[in-house]
Amino acid sequence: MYRVGFGDFFLLSLSNGGTTKHILVDCGVHAANLGTIGQAIKQLAIDTGKQLALVIMTHHHADHISGFAIGKDDFKEFNVERVWMPWFEDASNKTATAFQANITALATHLQLQLKAANRNDQFANMAENITGVMTAAGASNDVAITTLKGGFANPAPVDYYKAGDPATLPPSLVSLGLTAKIVGPPGPDQLDLVAQMDNDKYQYLAGDTNENLPPARINEVYRATENDYPREAFALFSAKKIADQISAAQPDVLAAQAQKADNTVNNQSLVVYFTFGGKTMLFAGDAQWGNWDNFLFDGANVDDTTPLTSSSKSMLAGLDFYKVGHHGSRNATPKPAVSNMRDGVVAMCSTQPGAYGSPPVKNKDGSIAKDDTRVPQQPLLDALNAKTKQHLARSDQVGVSGSGVTLDQSNVQQATDTTDPLPSIFKKDDVKGYIDYEM
Repeated sequence: MYRVGFGDFFLLSLSNGGTTKHILVDCGVHAANLGTIGQAIKQLAIDTGKQLALVIMTHHHADHISGFAIGKDDFKEFNVERVWMPWFEDASNKTATAFQANITALATHLQLQLKAANRNDQFANMAENITGVMTAAGASNDVAITTLKGGFANPAPVDYYKAGDPATLPPSLVSLGLTAKIVGPPGPDQLDLVAQMDNDKYQYLAGDTNENLPPARINEVYRATENDYPREAFALFSAKKIADQISAAQPDVLAAQAQKADNTVNNQSLVVYFTFGGKTMLFAGDAQWGNWDNFLFDGANVDDTTPLTSSSKSMLAGLDFYKVGHHGSRNATPKPAVSNMRDGVVAMCSTQPGAYGSPPVKNKDGSIAKDDTRVPQQPLLDALNAKTKQHLARSDQVGVSGSGVTLDQSNVQQATDTTDPLPSIFKKDDVKGYIDYEM
């Protein structure tokens, strides 16, 4: 797990009989860009000899693919046997192209609106994450896709997958003994699941922060101005004070739209379950509720009595390694997934505290006025630490060094300078900027 800031960059190296092959799962950074991704790509070249058996792009977000744009010249020297993407990236699929075009158009429009409103917050980051334009990393997602679909040293075949599709592995990985199952995302006939970002009952923080759309506008017949009231009406508060309070209480329409678009792309994540040498690994991208529901419950309308499918229960019960979904956010890695994982499973979480979200806001009476939306979510980290028996690694537990390495404070809120120590089962290199785990 390379440390780049708020982004996923994972290298899986498989060895058998003296032969080692490599799988790259995502390569990107967005918020809290540390300035290390170029350095990390060059380290990837050293670690792999510029030979990749498989490249997996989980979904179309800058924090997962911007490296393919930033390092496009470096990747021209890589030999790649095969590329996997979610079916949403298949240009020959009309449902996919229409779906993606609508989301990109919305994100572009939101970027312009947020920029006009001088917004430079997490919601602006969400819109930028979809397009890759104007991001801290300064790379277009379109350029990244061009690299993935034809920017390597050799023409690598590209496969587009949905849950349940048989996975085509490169022969070199098959000969090593690797097997793979595609367990996400939902397919073209399950777009209703892709739209399901949240199910609060099964997440690690109560309260719905994504689906509260603004109410209908008030009927004009009830609209009034200061002049419609007698002067004594403003004895306690001025007209301006009242107007400001009303304005502050209005729903943030742009924020709601940005969150909706951002989360919909997360739910497109390609979710892959690997088996190798008797060990099992789950890479979940940024899958959110609908994607997890499809995997865990076969898309059922879940209640307390709904059982996991036999296949998902078996996979989780024997899981050896888990790449934590969506950087440890509240709306990924639902409770049923964690509770059914094998006790002692090892996990890695690519994250950067303070890059997204905000702490809870309380009313004077102590009640919560605004939920804690920070990433990573502490209740989830606590649950994962318990399930893994303290074998959870976070990317911010490794140092960074080198020229141009900076923490972009303009995109960081509530940043922390200290973290828990890295568990001893992991190795790290503060100079090269990565955390390693050998199974």
